[in-house]
Amino acid sequence: MAPRKVGSCRIVRELGRGGMGVVFEAFQEGLDRRVAIKALDAKLARSRELTERFRREGRAYAQLRHSAVVAVHDMVEKDDTLYLVTDFVDGADLAKILSKGGPIDASALAVIGARVAEALDYVHFNKLLHRDVKPANIMLSRDGEVKLMDFGIAKDQTASDLTRVGMLVGSPSYLSPEVLAGDPADPRSDIWALGVTLYELAAGEKPFRGNDAEALFDAIRSGGHAHLRSVAPHVPRGLARIIERCLEHKPRARWKTAGMLARELDACAAKLLRGMHPQARIVAFMAHRGYAQREEALTRIDASSLLATRAADEGEGTAPVVPPSGGSLWRWAVAVLVAIGVGAAALLVHL
Repeated sequence: MAPRKVGSCRIVRELGRGGMGVVFEAFQEGLDRRVAIKALDAKLARSRELTERFRREGRAYAQLRHSAVVAVHDMVEKDDTLYLVTDFVDGADLAKILSKGGPIDASALAVIGARVAEALDYVHFNKLLHRDVKPANIMLSRDGEVKLMDFGIAKDQTASDLTRVGMLVGSPSYLSPEVLAGDPADPRSDIWALGVTLYELAAGEKPFRGNDAEALFDAIRSGGHAHLRSVAPHVPRGLARIIERCLEHKPRARWKTAGMLARELDACAAKLLRGMHPQARIVAFMAHRGYAQREEALTRIDASSLLATRAADEGEGTAPVVPPSGGSLWRWAVAVLVAIGVGAAALLVHL
């Protein structure tokens, strides 16, 4: 049974369950804000190793202050259970978005990739590794924010590793060849995982697959995968080259740092956005995918920005629209915003 209160936070509802526990939406009284609370599963709490890993997540989060990283506010121990209080991100993770709407268009993909790479560069600067970069651990908010989350298996590069010899840490499809070979993870392993993630978001399928874990690991070790543009020809060559370099088999052939990767993706995004603000692009993308947005988020997008995305979500079937000129432009823009809001609400009813 869920607690009614954790510290100063009143539980509102359950958001989801995962391998380590359950996540709740809560309201932090006194500060009048929504927060997320991650509770360690009671059965797992009996394990000293898993409890320490959960504590490590809290400590890892607590060190980080970055706009693209979910921030931690508190860690509470109650009734032999640990609770981590973090930012509440009003949106959806990329695994859910991908499963419901298919591959992501190039301009939104470049923006998302740049923000996550920027977050990883900051994480690495602070002597941490994420070690579990994947679509399910990247959130998009209805306000157009990109957030990297779930540092449950993050590793402090200056501290001892909890993982026993021979134990693999991370999600199998996103493990790098060197980690599978038994070498320690380093920042380039996170870059590899981001490359796998971006490939999957662009193509709608992972670059490496297998009928079982051993076949999957063999595919990753061999380094053989279909070139991105062969399975996703809509991806611009420049963006495809950036992603493919993340997937170089030898770590030294990948991007040297996540910061270098972020700069390349930012430059690519600037060309694709054609003057549109990156955050506005994510807001528009969320509208296309049927996620409701607050009024203040919608007002960030002007009519020309909305039109700039008409062909962005390929497969959405959005036809070109020519805006009116003169005094009717304002009324036309309002009508477009209302139409998108109604469409998003209608889709939510069916979710």
